[in-house]
Amino acid sequence: MGFVLTWLVLAGLWFGLSGYTDAIHLTFGAVSVTLVTFMSYKHLMGGGPVGTGVGRAIRTVIYLPWLFWQITVANIDVMLRIAGFRPVEPRMIRFKAELDSDYGRVLLANSITLTPGTVTVEVGDDNVYVVHAISPEAAQGIIEGAMEAKVRGVEGDA
Repeated sequence: MGFVLTWLVLAGLWFGLSGYTDAIHLTFGAVSVTLVTFMSYKHLMGGGPVGTGVGRAIRTVIYLPWLFWQITVANIDVMLRIAGFRPVEPRMIRFKAELDSDYGRVLLANSITLTPGTVTVEVGDDNVYVVHAISPEAAQGIIEGAMEAKVRGVEGDA
């Protein structure tokens, strides 16, 4: 069921973005969607019941506006630091995250890296993250764990 659902979603996305309806494009589109589905459906569906993957996808979409806001705020902060209005005081921090799935761990690491002023340097097997932060405020924001809490919500019943 997960394979079929993934195929339908990807085919709809392909068709919506391409808009081609001639036989050659539809054939190549179907072949491409089938190959991508074969390689990715277990990752997209989380290897569990279909509801788990769909729920996680919905929670991820809900998480994205919050992440985009964090990226916007961090962009302004970095801009002010580059312009010299705030000091640049880089530091490396380590923290242990309480996430249950690879999806959650990857989402947190990528969210940190996408946010200007912070870069995930390493994620250890024991859920210990090493992050480079441009300022004490950026480091404190990560240590306080708001982003981790949001990712835990996305993770759901991992």
